[in-house]
Amino acid sequence: MTWFVKVDGRVYGPYTPAQMRAFVGEGRVASHSEVSETRDQGWRKAGEINQFNLWMDEMRREPSERTQPQVKTQTANFVVIAQLEADNVASFSQTLRNYGEIETIGAGVWLLRGATTAAILRNELSHVLEREENLLVVDASRDRAAWFNLGQDSDQRIRALWTRS
Repeated sequence: MTWFVKVDGRVYGPYTPAQMRAFVGEGRVASHSEVSETRDQGWRKAGEINQFNLWMDEMRREPSERTQPQVKTQTANFVVIAQLEADNVASFSQTLRNYGEIETIGAGVWLLRGATTAAILRNELSHVLEREENLLVVDASRDRAAWFNLGQDSDQRIRALWTRS
């Protein structure tokens, strides 16, 4: 079985179920994402498909309850910037606290010191974001960044800037 994903009218794929499960884990496929088993027809929201709901339920569990391998990593300093709706700030902050000590710097800006990675933070925090909210995580200790829901143009510009010599 293969899956396709439609984003802004463009079709991506085919992807294996394992790849799609990983996309759900990364927050790249959410309940509102359009998916199909064929490239040209049968598009449905991922939240309407049992398998996707199982994967999303797994991702909604607290990190300690998940059946994922634990990544051993050294403590690092992170800057977390999120554009959030006012009613989602508390939930987002609580999830962020699960990963270490935090300091709120301003509206939508936190410093975090914890033993994790930018990619893990992005993946975990993306599950508490609403559809229009976005996220940027900068690992100041390791010169890494991860982001979610910034759009294709921003994605390309960030990659280009971050990888310049």
